Amino acid sequence: MSTPAQYSFVHRLRVRWSEVDAQQVVFNGHYVTYLDVAISEYWRVIGLPYPEGLQHVQGDLYMRANSLQYHAPARLDDWLDVGVRCDKVGNSSITVGWAIWAQGRLLVTGEAVYVFTDLATRKPAAVPDSLREQIAAHAAERPVHAVKAGSWQEVGEAARAVRLAVFVGEQGIPESEEWDDDDPGAIHVVATNLAGLPLATGRLIYLGQEPGTAKIGRMAVLRSSRGIGLGQLMLESLIGQARERQIRQLALHAQVSAQGFYARLGFIPEGPVFDEVGIPHQRMTLAL
Repeated sequence: MSTPAQYSFVHRLRVRWSEVDAQQVVFNGHYVTYLDVAISEYWRVIGLPYPEGLQHVQGDLYMRANSLQYHAPARLDDWLDVGVRCDKVGNSSITVGWAIWAQGRLLVTGEAVYVFTDLATRKPAAVPDSLREQIAAHAAERPVHAVKAGSWQEVGEAARAVRLAVFVGEQGIPESEEWDDDDPGAIHVVATNLAGLPLATGRLIYLGQEPGTAKIGRMAVLRSSRGIGLGQLMLESLIGQARERQIRQLALHAQVSAQGFYARLGFIPEGPVFDEVGIPHQRMTLAL
């Protein structure tokens, strides 16, 4: 009997009203949609957010075949666990095994075959070694992200790519307001996947007017890589950099929408909410 423990990734979702047919069970075609949702989350978790992760290696994935067997029906408001695992990586193909359960009942088992395709030619191409390594690292429960700390000269190109995408492209901050005189003297941390695709960043600035204090800023995670812990990874890395330098207190200006994230890691709000580049912010501090 197939169980979730046999799959390297499991995604949970809930059956919606629009997915139930006249027989009061989930329409059979929706199970393939559930797979599509889960496989997208699988790529995100293993360090290959779609589409950036595949574009970075000049390719894309197309489904060639999908087979499934139905064992039991799902019903409205069932919580479904969709299991995904990579069973085989061929020359240009990737075979994925999948299954769905509802409260432990096995509903569907299946197998999907994807073909890696060259972006320029739109023809099948060999699966890149870096993509194979991301899959293998996740299956072996090894880290699928790398973190590097350094100066702007050392890691600035990667940090710049993330900040352009998040602050300028997504949030609409003028590029002229994104870059400042603090970047050259700051300690920057960057998270990438194993192929070097920048996914998250942040920086640590010494506050000369407040001895023993440093400021965390420019925290950003690519939209396609949010929700998998990269923000926490960046913040913990910056806190570690501060401790190495015997910083006694950290401060940051949190976007109000992210205030809860910082609070969960011990930061305490100070003073009123204020405007910064047109976005509400809250000063927060953490004693080390």
